[in-house]
Amino acid sequence: MDSTTIRTRRLLTITTAALLVAGLGACSSAENTSGTAEKSQTGPVNMEFWGWAGYEKIVDQWNTSHPNTKVTFKKIPSGGTGGYTQISNAITAGEGPCLAQIEYQAIPSMLVKDTVMDITKYASADMAKYAPSAVSASSIGDKIYGVPVDVGPMVLFYRQDLFAKYGITKPPATWAEYKADAEKVAAADPSVQFGNAPSEGNDLAAYTLQTGQSWYSVKGDSWTVSIDNPGTRKVAEFWQGLKDKGLVSKSGNAWDPKFNKAATAGKVLTFVNASWAAGGLKSDLKGLSGKWRVAPMPTWAAGDGKSSSNGGSATSVMSGCKTPREAVQFADFLSSDPQAVKTGIESGLYPASKAGQEDPSLTGGDPYFGGQKVGDVFKASAAQVPSTWTNGPTYQQVQTDLTGAMGKGTLPDAITEVQASTVAAIKKLGLSVTNG
Repeated sequence: MDSTTIRTRRLLTITTAALLVAGLGACSSAENTSGTAEKSQTGPVNMEFWGWAGYEKIVDQWNTSHPNTKVTFKKIPSGGTGGYTQISNAITAGEGPCLAQIEYQAIPSMLVKDTVMDITKYASADMAKYAPSAVSASSIGDKIYGVPVDVGPMVLFYRQDLFAKYGITKPPATWAEYKADAEKVAAADPSVQFGNAPSEGNDLAAYTLQTGQSWYSVKGDSWTVSIDNPGTRKVAEFWQGLKDKGLVSKSGNAWDPKFNKAATAGKVLTFVNASWAAGGLKSDLKGLSGKWRVAPMPTWAAGDGKSSSNGGSATSVMSGCKTPREAVQFADFLSSDPQAVKTGIESGLYPASKAGQEDPSLTGGDPYFGGQKVGDVFKASAAQVPSTWTNGPTYQQVQTDLTGAMGKGTLPDAITEVQASTVAAIKKLGLSVTNG
């Protein structure tokens, strides 16, 4: 293990509960062929940008207006399905991109691998453009490791026509009401399932975030892993109870053919997910246009208003990039240029940009949702996300382990199992860790 890696890991262990890391340099020995030397910026600049979102049109918009700074977009698998490994391997080989799409929760684990660059001196002046929660998620302490692109405020999607059919007069405001409504529907027709239980790690994380508890914290020079905490256990036991009674789908994946078939047949009434899921409903269930509506995410306590967030990513500058200033300029364009933001919205992204959240396409009525101003619900949700969550250094391990455990056993058993595997994974990185 080289001295740079040891230093990076050591500094990650002495963070505060908000992941306060000071003095982390993102230097790397890797040569990067996707950018030219920063000292020689008078000539044309060429940079590669790797990601899995639909950024092609935005890149074209940039290249049209910035002929001397060309960005080439390369589509890769999503981070959790191999994209991060591909990025890390390329950087190690000296063939990495200048920019990459990095999910917020993956930033600490990418920093452990020394693959993301500290861009504070280039990006700090523009951070006021973005939602504070997104800036915090893109940062570690007072260091910025990405320009926020989008956020995923959680909401309840529901079938207004089916609610009327089963005598449900309003969307459930609490999880207790959600359960009562599910029981009411099941009593009327046992073949109908009220919604979908969480089926993978990111889902469970989002539900836990709403409780105000976190899976990680830092005390002194040691990480504390608290996946098996009271908030997560409450979430797991709630959804497992609904699954055991057949009130919600056990498969959980709302994007598979089974869900589409059930929704088309009127056999599913709700879908709890992030704002970006609206695009999936529109593309996969075109025939149900006008029947879906959007409501705030149910809460654990009546009137507390707490919501959550699922998903969202930043554009990070990768270690070895020779033109970080130009890279940040492109990243800021992608996230805040009005036309670029509009293009992103059209592809299903809910912007982290404050001005972007006021785009007419978000503030007006949405025909698919019966003319409802769903952007108002998304924006209100984004403002109610607790700021208690700390991301940890083994994101991919937690996501993989949780998804696998949730698929083969009960949700409570899964959190117990992954509590242990996460402690072991952090120890393997050479970091100090304790059970929470």
